[in-house]
Amino acid sequence: MITELEQKKLKALFRSHYTKEVLKILSERKICNRNGKPHNAKYIRMVFQGVRQNPNIEAAIWQVATNKKQKLELQKSLKQNIFNSKS
Repeated sequence: MITELEQKKLKALFRSHYTKEVLKILSERKICNRNGKPHNAKYIRMVFQGVRQNPNIEAAIWQVATNKKQKLELQKSLKQNIFNSKS
């Protein structure tokens, strides 16, 4: 379960529009709901907010967070390299 503190930190990291990325990861892993259909964005948000529990969706949320953090760190590194390089 994602705690309130984790929610706040994840919201700051994601800013918005994380559900599409979570759905993509769930699709790649072939994870569906009990009816065999893909989860919907509303259910993903409910898991994120702690209303529902689903370890597969939570794992996908953490994967999106990891990917986002790595992307931001790469951008920061590239930015520093550009501004710190002597021309």
